[in-house]
Amino acid sequence: MHRHSPPDPDKTLYDPPHNPLWSNVVQELRSSLGDKTCDFWFSDFQLVSASSEEVVLMAPGTMYAIWVEENFKNHLLSAFEKHLGGCGRIRFLVDESAGSEKEVAEDPAEETDSREEGATRLVPRVLVERVSEEKLLERGLSAGLVEIYRFENFVPGENSELAWAAARAVADQPGKTYQPLFFHSASGLGKTHLLHGIGWESLRQRPKSKILYVTAEQFANDYIAAIQKNALVAFRKRYREADLLLLDDVQFLGGKDGLQREFFHTFNRLADTRKQIVLASDCPASEIAELEERLVSRFQWGLGVEIHRPGLETRAAILRRKRDDWNLPQVTDEMIDRIVERVRGNVRVLEGALIRVAMAATMSDEPVTPEHIAEAVADICDPEETRQVGVEEIKRTVAEHYDLEVHVIDGRKRTARVAEARQLAMFLVRTLTDLSLVEVASAFGKDHGTVIYAVKKIKKRCEDSAAFKSSVELIKRRLVRCASPAEPTRRGRATGHRGNSRLGVGRRALEVEFD
Repeated sequence: MHRHSPPDPDKTLYDPPHNPLWSNVVQELRSSLGDKTCDFWFSDFQLVSASSEEVVLMAPGTMYAIWVEENFKNHLLSAFEKHLGGCGRIRFLVDESAGSEKEVAEDPAEETDSREEGATRLVPRVLVERVSEEKLLERGLSAGLVEIYRFENFVPGENSELAWAAARAVADQPGKTYQPLFFHSASGLGKTHLLHGIGWESLRQRPKSKILYVTAEQFANDYIAAIQKNALVAFRKRYREADLLLLDDVQFLGGKDGLQREFFHTFNRLADTRKQIVLASDCPASEIAELEERLVSRFQWGLGVEIHRPGLETRAAILRRKRDDWNLPQVTDEMIDRIVERVRGNVRVLEGALIRVAMAATMSDEPVTPEHIAEAVADICDPEETRQVGVEEIKRTVAEHYDLEVHVIDGRKRTARVAEARQLAMFLVRTLTDLSLVEVASAFGKDHGTVIYAVKKIKKRCEDSAAFKSSVELIKRRLVRCASPAEPTRRGRATGHRGNSRLGVGRRALEVEFD
């Protein structure tokens, strides 16, 4: 900003030929910034002089000049260039003769004329607006946020400490810490909750910011609708001008080339303008099937955080919080301890178990025993999440299914049948255990790139073949039972699943070397 004394008071402030010019410029600003922004920031500005080399504007106060120069200068340049055929620069003057600068009330809905004598204070409304809870809720819901998913409702534990810390850091300083922030985990472990929590906290700290939460599927639907309605400009404006973009279920982008191209450019625009991007997926970016390498590399720019399954203490803390939030006093701490011993799944499974036990406690005239709890949760236990299986157990079960010896899976043989068994074993170890990519690779004597390829290959086959997917689910059920931690997993060869239902293809094709 150029600080100058105001023009000679004997001279006319408005050069008459320029009056229509300023009116036209304000109309241009209204179309790009909106009526409310223009009414507040530009209603008291005055045009001093204008030429293709320089435009001089008079601001009603110092803070107005600073804020407009820093935030709207490019809009002004564009508008003046359109009407003058060019605009070299814009210079701002401050009207010191106005005395006390315009003061904004703490409540923007209430203006006050009370000023301390001699005060020269201006606080831009955008910086001090105090938003009521009702207004905050309205803005959050319009941004796609869910009311109950706030930071204060999240129970961090040893499984999510890093994710929790990263989420708070991004909410406090969007665009300045991790760009992008990428959460990944199995379903129901808190990714979506953290995305919404970031949105609510960011909105609380910066009520004027433009926040947008969408799933990748919704992004795709909006993109398709924009193409059909010839409204791509509006679509891109909505997504590429967001201050904070929260994109859930990123794995949905896999295999959709046109959608990936569109999001690639959206990502670049937001990153270039230092806007915050937060992503969530059910697997790391490198494991998303058919995701372009340029997107994978961008998703890995910032911080990738895996949220693990909650441990015993964290599960108990989550259920105690849910019990209090839902007002279920009939569920005691001892009952919750019994629940978390039986149910080791995600938060949704835990919530279902809590509701079952609460109903049992309400409807029974007798004290709820451990046996009652076991019976109440028996049919909602997810076998996949009740207990963790070991790497050797997975190898052994897969080898039995393929009529192979375990050492063959660990060996170097690469027939199609052996390669398929080895890839499936890697996939199951990756999805049924908490081992990292490097640890899984080490367990098979391979590098992590081989594991990534195997996981993608099995996922693709499950998508393409219902029979193959059914066989994979069969092996999962054999591996993990819905049983108490002390009960051993039953093993043994499954019967009635040979022939056409077996994984793989015909006997002759199975002996072809696998590339």
